[in-house]
Amino acid sequence: MEDTNYYFSITTQAIESENVSEGLVGALDRFSQFFIAPRFEESMAERELRAIDSEYRNGKTSDAWRNYQLLKSIANQKHPFSNFGCGNYETLMSAGQPPIDLLRLFLKKYYTTSNMRLAVVSSGPLDSLQKVVEETFGQLPYSNHPPRREKYNPNSLLFPRENAVYNPNEPAFGKEQLGKIREVIPLLESRTLKVQFATPPMADPVLRATRPHRVISHLLGHESKGSLHCILNDLNLITTLTSGTAIDASDFSLFGLTLYLTPKGMEQKDLIMDLVFQWICLIRDTAVKSPKLMAEYHNELRQISATNFKFRENGDPTDFCSTAAELLFDDGRPNEILASGSLVKDYDPLIANAFLERLSPENAMVTIINSAIDEEDHDDWNIEPRYGAKYREYEMPTEKLGQWKSSEANGNLKLHLPDLNRYIPTDFSLRCDDDGQNQVMSISDKDECRRAAPVLIEQGPNFKFYHKLDRFWRVPKSFIRVSIVSPEAYSSPRSMTLSRIYERVLNDDLNSFLYDASLAGCSYRLSCTPSGYKVSMKGYSEKLVFLFDTLTSRMLSLLDELEAGKDTNPALSSKFEKAKESLLRETKNYRLDAPHEVANYNSRLLLEENVWFLDEYIDEMERDDAHNKPLKMEECGETVRKGLNGRLKLSSLCIGNIDEESAKKVGGIISQRFLNPSRVLRDSEAPIFKSVRLPTRDEAILIFGQNVAGESIPVKVQELARSPSEENCAVEVTFQAGCDLTLGYEGIGIIDLISHLAYLSAYNKLRTQEQLGYIVSAFTRKTAGSSWGLSVVVQSSNSSPLVLEDRIENWLQLFRRELEDMTVEAIAMEARGMVGQLLEENTRLSQEVGSVWGEIVATDTCHEAISPVFDRLKRLSDELVLTTEEPSERTKNGNPRKSPEQLKKALLDFFDKYYATDAPERRVVSSRVYSRSMKDEYESTSAQAGVLSSYSSIRYFKNHLSTWPIIAYWREKIEDNQA
Repeated sequence: MEDTNYYFSITTQAIESENVSEGLVGALDRFSQFFIAPRFEESMAERELRAIDSEYRNGKTSDAWRNYQLLKSIANQKHPFSNFGCGNYETLMSAGQPPIDLLRLFLKKYYTTSNMRLAVVSSGPLDSLQKVVEETFGQLPYSNHPPRREKYNPNSLLFPRENAVYNPNEPAFGKEQLGKIREVIPLLESRTLKVQFATPPMADPVLRATRPHRVISHLLGHESKGSLHCILNDLNLITTLTSGTAIDASDFSLFGLTLYLTPKGMEQKDLIMDLVFQWICLIRDTAVKSPKLMAEYHNELRQISATNFKFRENGDPTDFCSTAAELLFDDGRPNEILASGSLVKDYDPLIANAFLERLSPENAMVTIINSAIDEEDHDDWNIEPRYGAKYREYEMPTEKLGQWKSSEANGNLKLHLPDLNRYIPTDFSLRCDDDGQNQVMSISDKDECRRAAPVLIEQGPNFKFYHKLDRFWRVPKSFIRVSIVSPEAYSSPRSMTLSRIYERVLNDDLNSFLYDASLAGCSYRLSCTPSGYKVSMKGYSEKLVFLFDTLTSRMLSLLDELEAGKDTNPALSSKFEKAKESLLRETKNYRLDAPHEVANYNSRLLLEENVWFLDEYIDEMERDDAHNKPLKMEECGETVRKGLNGRLKLSSLCIGNIDEESAKKVGGIISQRFLNPSRVLRDSEAPIFKSVRLPTRDEAILIFGQNVAGESIPVKVQELARSPSEENCAVEVTFQAGCDLTLGYEGIGIIDLISHLAYLSAYNKLRTQEQLGYIVSAFTRKTAGSSWGLSVVVQSSNSSPLVLEDRIENWLQLFRRELEDMTVEAIAMEARGMVGQLLEENTRLSQEVGSVWGEIVATDTCHEAISPVFDRLKRLSDELVLTTEEPSERTKNGNPRKSPEQLKKALLDFFDKYYATDAPERRVVSSRVYSRSMKDEYESTSAQAGVLSSYSSIRYFKNHLSTWPIIAYWREKIEDNQA
């Protein structure tokens, strides 16, 4: 928490195998100079101060930021944890010295070799890599000061690192802060109860050896029958319970539980608190009386960790490098860094019991976050000075302290610890070894297997089953994916709402069936999408088919129970109401998201032909529609059954350590559960999603009149921020360039390259130089319905949407000049970089699954003549592979291959046609969100021509517009099919 972790990645290859790449050598040289001889230019310091202030203001409307700063504010003010972590312009400028001088002092004090660790990950030889590091970072002056982490507290008998780093007599959370209850009023609608205990830091050497907190967290958050979670969930008091370390610093941590409550749960929070401490007492008593059972739980987790480590696939090298640098403070040996948390010693009852003793009410803080508190009736509320969180605090009642220490459980609520996990896998054999082929395959053969596409093993009028047996990654894991296309799911806001409620009820219900399996490495998910339903399952192969059978069986039996009504199953009725309430809260809170996210949503309302509005979902769950015709279990079951067993078409994929026989068993389960009871979904019945074609300026004049003739952006969607405390404005400007059909591989390749260059340029100009806001981005925009273009986003606390639009237009002209000034060599280099990104090889099986499945589901709602194209990215990248010879050859897609000069001309021509201010085919919309402080500007602009400030005005405007063709750019052309 006190550490700063600098990390970066570069894409490069060594010219010779015995050397480190020139790119890495140069990068390390520049990186090391940051620490050896930083420039500390005052102009750059001022820019960074503004960026920090913008980040601070972005966080003022985030409950997460507000609650975190509240925790720092109520901490011991003599401990550094209490410091204002983010900072703002005012605090950084009022320190008594110029910030640039303070930076130099900070560097001298903390940026010493004894307090630094370096990790470099490269494919180059270790000897060469070591030499490069010594030649660059070896220039740092040596420091023999003891690292901060090596301090020990002589007053702590068991945990030497606890309160050791700073003043042992001034802990971050001591008697003054503990034993208290705090109530907080959030900005978003939420109900949360947190119980946090002051505990030693997780890096304490005694804790790190046996990790008792892991098994304790495992039991606290367990979801099996008889657990705290299960009982509270069955009583409809909580939606979620999590446990573990919430804050981990160098000399302390905060460990505990977070419970997300239902309205009923908030009313009965005292009962919940009683049960929380009864649960803790039960675990503590078990640790004392049955250490052997605790050791078995510990060994289960150790076995799972060992299995996960043994079969862990390649992770992101940047993440690994960042983590390794941090671990070097405590782990000196390479094997410990690689294994990280997977190496755990035997269970130590002494250490575990000592940790459990910390989980007492006197050593706890209880935080109740409740949006329903009526603060008007009280005058004892405090305001946290940095972010403005409203809170009050009081001592835990004396009578409760004694009760919460007691291990006596409520006789009506049978809390008991879980059984041992029967789903932990033991069979890790590989199916690719069964036929002996892998024994004789060469490396090139295996590499060819990696690139091979899945095989279509079965198909019918409304289904396609794909399978691929992995022979390359060689991990005992399998993935099952199912996509059910149904017009029912998104047929109305009511249908979509009922489908989402079903999704939540199912996931809630399945805890009792599959929780242990999820702990053992098997995970599942059902999600409802506009095109239908997606079912996914992944994990160790041994029991995956059985678990898939269990999942799909429960999906349908749950429908039977829903259709039977609440009188036959009151417990299910409780889960249904809880799911409805949580969906309602989540939907309402979405409108309070960050302005740039709201701007993106509002642009979707315009750009997509058929998209339901958030308020339409809310109307189904409350307001008049909900009162006149409430959502009921029976209707939920009937609606979802139409989606799962009505008109549908289906695609599935089995991939990994699963042979064809097992894949066909999965196909049999799918047929039995979904295909046999259903009928074929015709192409004419399939859900279709189209993109609206924005008007050019001339077309906008026909719609809005001459008042928009002088507007560079004739169409604007705008909204006033819903949160009264929102200080930020945002603008998202989207330029449409065409669709799959009009652009093809060539056009989309050009869009991607322009967007790549635009991101770097916009970030540098609008954020770094002009300091408009902390959030600035430019990216390729693909909309449902396959329209393509460029979006530019800026969120700002100091500029209005009108100013932001003006600055974006100004940047766009600058960007055009930058493209003009780029050399053809620079253009060619950027094109090679894009090709490298598009052709980047998968580094683990899960990545391959994502790539392959993405191509399959891309055809979900397409005509039956269109099949997945598994080499789509290779064909797309080929459009950016340039020739230095006379351009006579053609790309894989039949287009003439370009020279660097031709590519530059194509970029400029494309820009001038679609993006430039005076472009003839410029189709652009700006989505604005105004802060509350700019309400006057919002109201004055709402009546202007071309400004759409309500959902009804957006719907009416879309009636004037056509849509883009939806045929895929990667399709086989009609003449190809005829041939």
